[in-house]
Amino acid sequence: MRNLLDKKLNSLFDLEGEHLQLEADLEANDRRVLSAAKALEIMQAAGKLSQDHLAAHLSTIVTHAIQVVIQKDYEFVCEFVERRGSTEADLYLMKGGHRFGILGGTGGGLADVISFALKVSYLLLANTDKVLIIDEVARHINSEKQRTAFAQVLAGLSSEFEIQLIINSTVPELLAVADNIITLEAVEDISKVVG
Repeated sequence: MRNLLDKKLNSLFDLEGEHLQLEADLEANDRRVLSAAKALEIMQAAGKLSQDHLAAHLSTIVTHAIQVVIQKDYEFVCEFVERRGSTEADLYLMKGGHRFGILGGTGGGLADVISFALKVSYLLLANTDKVLIIDEVARHINSEKQRTAFAQVLAGLSSEFEIQLIINSTVPELLAVADNIITLEAVEDISKVVG
């Protein structure tokens, strides 16, 4: 009987020890959860700062390109928003306190300029070779004055940031600022270099 009582007492002591260990483990887990929550807050704050910096960078470059080429007071806005558990970028234009979609009623030339400026912004931010291949970059810019300004922007950005631009175009203003021109001609449905 004494053995049975000793076993039960030892069992109770073991349970008490396990209980104390579980409480210590819970306290340690609580500290880890709090540390992880603080780390998450810091990471989210850093992410928000990065997003704000990126948005300002994109907005500045694209707005400048719009104002130089299109010569209108549109402001390009990049706004990061949380939707459906992920971050998305809303891209739009502001003018006179009104918000406009990039393609909605503002014309394809403006979309061409915005698209090009965003591509250049990406190249400047990315750790990649600075080569950009573009097909008919100014196809929707109707004004000769705007095409000339756009060509100057292309040449200036290419020179300043050492970006190699390879452009397929028939726009005379773009051809005028090209360093090299390769002429292709369709011969029996096959493109051939002719000059």
